[in-house]
Order: sequence, then structure tokens, then C-alpha cells
Amino acid sequence: MRFPFRKAASTSSPSGADGEAAIADLLDPGVMEQIGHLELLSRTVVDGLLAGKHRSTTKGGCSEFSQHRQYAPGDEIRQIDWQVYARNDRYFIKQFEEETNLHAMIAVDTSGSMKFGLSSQSKLDYARRAAACLSRLLLRQRDAVGTMILNQEQPLFVPPRQHAAHLRAILSTLQMAKPGKGGELGAMIRANVPRLQRRGLFVLFSDCFGNVDDLATGLRMVRGRGHDVIVMHVVAPEELSFDFRRWSKFQSLEVDHQHISLDPPAVRREYLRRMSEFIDQLEEMVVSIGGEYVRMTTSTDLSETLGWFLRSRLARAGGGKR
Repeated sequence: MRFPFRKAASTSSPSGADGEAAIADLLDPGVMEQIGHLELLSRTVVDGLLAGKHRSTTKGGCSEFSQHRQYAPGDEIRQIDWQVYARNDRYFIKQFEEETNLHAMIAVDTSGSMKFGLSSQSKLDYARRAAACLSRLLLRQRDAVGTMILNQEQPLFVPPRQHAAHLRAILSTLQMAKPGKGGELGAMIRANVPRLQRRGLFVLFSDCFGNVDDLATGLRMVRGRGHDVIVMHVVAPEELSFDFRRWSKFQSLEVDHQHISLDPPAVRREYLRRMSEFIDQLEEMVVSIGGEYVRMTTSTDLSETLGWFLRSRLARAGGGKR
């Protein structure tokens, strides 16, 4: 199911100092201040060692050494490499391949309908900011994070990494993500499933317009690999209210030269009925496959939306205790 909307103005890719500022803007300090003390936990079993946050399939402590990292307050003293300390007079922790609490993949839909924005920022900009903040939160809790840009013409993929410097690669990729044309969301997800090697968390940001059954097939494949699925359904306020008053011309954002002229008040009731059915169908589908459905409206402050989501998820997990 797809709906035609007024075409939003396109933007050109920033470069140089403007590009640096644009990337920095993705990570909203105000949002991070509100959610930085919260955690994003997996509801399912993940691959890795049990480290206080996520359940794990790994038994015992047989893990392959990966690298050293500097000691941080809260680390267990028994993990300090005393030989390195003897040589450098500095504390370093031995880090193992399976030590990551969680591997998370943040997927952002960049189909044409995601660039719609009228009274608020575009759905794509809202999704990119939310993806950046969740990525920073996951890295802060020492989980590995990657990003997947779902685009039929120019897909992008950044594999999950754990170190803090990886945030730069994620932000750059999110900034490069530009809205394309059409393409079935479910098919684009299925094409990337083989890349999701370790069980963990899969977070999708999308308006989900399209074939819900096809999307369900893609998400079932992700769930079938043991991933915890969260669908962040990003919508604009106009899509929920259709509060247009005058005779208008609506232009498709995914098909060139496709438009329709109509009197909004004459079709509002039928539009709202269909939109309500679509949202109910989408939520029912996500829940039926064992995923979590979260609606995000672009007119709502991002810190409020993410804060509510994280707090409610923590509450269902018993305050984060396993």
C-alpha cells in the first residue's frame, strides 16, 4: 500500500565544513542528554558472553583473543593484562571476539516516500537522527553496531564494530543516504539477510509503505536467524490526519510524472479508514513474527519518542536485569 504525497524539496549533498556540520547534527546532544542514561537491551538470546545486559549462547569462557582496550571504571580487575601494565604502567583489558554483549544492525529505508516532510522535517531526516542516537547509545554500552541503507539504486552497508571510533563510519554512511525511487522493502531486506551473521538486534526505520506481506517475508527471515526485530514505523503528521483543505495536486515521490488532483475533504474519511487499516495490519504482522512495533511521528520531539521506547523496553525486561 502506497500513498501519493506532495513532493518535498530535495537537498544537495554537503561537503567540506558543511559536511562535517551535517554529520555532527545527526547526533543531537539534546537527545543524547535525555537518553544517555538508558540502555537498549535484546529480548532474545544473542551470540556472545553474558556480561550483565544480554543473554548469550556462549557457555564458559573459551573465547578467541581479539585486542586490548584501555581500562575503564567498572571493568573487572581480573580482566586487566598485568604484563602490559608492567611494560607501560597503564591498565589495559583483554578483549575477546565473543565479548561483545550484542551485535546490532540499524537499517534505514531510503525509498522515495521517506523524503516527505511538510510541517516537520522529512521522515528520512528523522529516521537518520534516531538511528545515529541509538548507534551512539549502543556503542556507549559496549555493543557492536552496524548500519544498512536500504536503497534499490545505491545500497550501503557498514558491518557491526564495537569500538567508539566506529561511530564516525556510521554517521558518515547515514549522512550519505539519499532517497531513491521505489523498490520493495521486503526484497531489499532479504538481499541483506546473509550479511547478518551473528544473532543480535535488527532495528528497521521505515514508513513501511508497500506490500506488507512481502515485508513480513523479509522480517521472518531475519527472525528465523535468531535476531530480535524492532520496526520503527516513521510517519509524518499529515499522513495520519490528511488535514488538507483545498483542492490539491499530489505528486508521487517514487514514480516520475505520476500525480493525482483531488478535493481532500471529499476523500479524507476513506483515506483515514485505509490508513488505519494499514497501520493495524503492519503492527499485527510485526507482533505476530515476534517483533516489536514502535510508531514514530516526525512532529514529536525525538528525545521524547526514543526515551519512551527505551524506558518501556527496560520496564518489560525487568529494569535490565537478566
